[in-house]
Amino acid sequence: MVSMKLVSWFPVVVACVLFEFLGHSGSFAAFIPSDNYLVACGSSQNVTFQGKTYVPDSWHSSLTLKTGTPAVAKSNSSFPSPIYQSVRILSGISSYKFDIKQEGRHWIRLYFYPVPNSGQNLMSASITVATDDFVLLNNFTFKNYNGAYMFREYSVNVTSDTLTLFFIPSNNSVTFINAIEVVSIPDGVLPDQAITINPSTPISGLSELAFETVFRLNAGGPLITAENDTLGRIWENDAKYLHVNSSALNVSVNPASIRYPPSVTTEIAPNWVYASADVMGDANVANMNFNITWVFSVNRNFRYFVRVHFCDIVSKALNNLVFNLYINDDNAIESLDLSSFTGALNVPYYRDFVSNASVDSDNFTVSVGPDSTSDMTNATMNGLEIFKISNEVKSLDGLSPVESLLPRSSSKKNKTGIIIGSIVGAVVAFGLIGVCYCCLAAHRSKTNTHQAHPWLPLPLYGNSQTMTKMSTTSQKSGTASCISLASTNLGRLFTFQEILDATNKFDESLLLGVGGFGRVYKGTVEDGTKVAVKRGNPRSEQGLAEFRTEIEMLSKLRHRHLVSLIGYCDERSKPCSPEGTSQYSRVGNGLAEEGHVGSNHGLQSSRKGESSFSQKNLGETAEKCLAEHGVDRPSMGDVLWNLEYALQLEETSSALMEPEDNSTNHIPGIPLTPLEPFDNSVSIIDGGNSGTDDDAADAATSAVFSQLVNPRGR
Repeated sequence: MVSMKLVSWFPVVVACVLFEFLGHSGSFAAFIPSDNYLVACGSSQNVTFQGKTYVPDSWHSSLTLKTGTPAVAKSNSSFPSPIYQSVRILSGISSYKFDIKQEGRHWIRLYFYPVPNSGQNLMSASITVATDDFVLLNNFTFKNYNGAYMFREYSVNVTSDTLTLFFIPSNNSVTFINAIEVVSIPDGVLPDQAITINPSTPISGLSELAFETVFRLNAGGPLITAENDTLGRIWENDAKYLHVNSSALNVSVNPASIRYPPSVTTEIAPNWVYASADVMGDANVANMNFNITWVFSVNRNFRYFVRVHFCDIVSKALNNLVFNLYINDDNAIESLDLSSFTGALNVPYYRDFVSNASVDSDNFTVSVGPDSTSDMTNATMNGLEIFKISNEVKSLDGLSPVESLLPRSSSKKNKTGIIIGSIVGAVVAFGLIGVCYCCLAAHRSKTNTHQAHPWLPLPLYGNSQTMTKMSTTSQKSGTASCISLASTNLGRLFTFQEILDATNKFDESLLLGVGGFGRVYKGTVEDGTKVAVKRGNPRSEQGLAEFRTEIEMLSKLRHRHLVSLIGYCDERSKPCSPEGTSQYSRVGNGLAEEGHVGSNHGLQSSRKGESSFSQKNLGETAEKCLAEHGVDRPSMGDVLWNLEYALQLEETSSALMEPEDNSTNHIPGIPLTPLEPFDNSVSIIDGGNSGTDDDAADAATSAVFSQLVNPRGR
């Protein structure tokens, strides 16, 4: 704890001389903190204290005070100093929230004084103070404190744009605060790394921990108040901490003679700290190799950050002063020769350590003593700082974390809520995206199958490999032949009800033609497209094979004289039925798009001036295709061969005439739609298919229909 009492033995005139010395030593630009809150809590006017002006908490524009029922008390009796004259009494959990301009370590300085005649018994009031992350003070009362007022200094690394100080009463009582300081600390003043004692190893990560200043000494020199320190620190004289007062002798030099190296500035310590020192005195002992020891009372449950300040102001030459430094009887530095580090006299130097308290007591000791190898039997120390380090629960007072002292609404509830809300929001967002994706995928899937959705265009080439192979059995066995097209890629899958609606339940007035394996009906689908519907005949075994072949061929070809397949109906829920069942039993229904049509009976001739040989060949082929019974009709392969032969005969004709558009036979009532020109450079066989028997058949078909692929004809 840092005492604010002036040392009684120190004459006032020395303080005046000190101020003069400090005035002549300012070779460094004064540090201007980015954040500099000086708050007089409960005051109605500015308060000047130690050369600084404190502003009432109600006047700060960048400060938010949240409290239940505050009360302001002003002392009408004597008080230690002006900063303790006013107080803000807080009932219930209250907080001060500071806007932070620059992240990094900040001093948090708290002033407490139980103002008499305040209307509350502040002597028994419990005081607990915490930041967003660290507990600074826990359940403190003045009843058990040996002092009229209390000053506490902390150092916390602020990593956000705000810093909140919570004041927490206990047992439905009140708490209070007189003044608050929140001030930026220059980078590098308090490090992230240090050296541990026993074993001597480097330690890092100190910037993530909170510090409490418990001791700050100016060895061999006077009290240095906040107004004489660039960072507003208080350095007290070390005399009361000496284990043996006569073991130390005070020495000093003109502060202006202190020469700071680039690595040390007045922000580390003011020049008067380095201009005064304790050296070995007359300890009245037989062995002159004694140590100067300082003893401190600490909490053994914490670790401590120790900074020791040195400056050789006693030697007449370099390398004469060599000594040892001990912390809790452990050797921290052995054979320390300041000249080897500074290269000159009167040059400041400091070292940082991290150490535990003594194992068997609450004492913490620091000692310097002569080294046996030195020509001079002496040792020195100029200044000492000891900071308590926050423990594993981020507390500087006890084992209770912030979360246990504050209700979630006042502690990290907001942060936790934001984090949890963000995570939940992200999960929900991803979930919605996934659901939308699944719905879209299902929608697209239904687009290909559902009756109410438009269908995808039929690909130029079908995929006969995916076709389910048909199985036929003899009618004589009492079963019908069946064929499935469910796995094909032949455009839209129509329901049987759609076929019924399109053809008005296969109205005979819409009959366009009759084949050996089925009838062709004129129809109109729901979007107005004119179509020709071919209905299979389950009684013709040969017709089933030809029906499947025709569908495959129509899915592969585009020609002005051929229909274009746009879909099919193959309801597996209504399989082929044996004879004697309803007339609507069927194998499948082929559907042709609006435009030129043909039939599986063969390609009808539409040319004028063809040779009689080719006409005869076509006529014979057509006649065979019109046979009443399927067994009497030629196979599709025979038809294709005859067509190719007829074309070869036609090539020998001596005179060919260009076809006329109006010579094309078509089904009455279905308007003709010109087709886009076909690029005959594109192969009719998909090059990506693997080599199978079906591929070979497709290749043969391609050769046979080499003339049909070119829509210009001959």
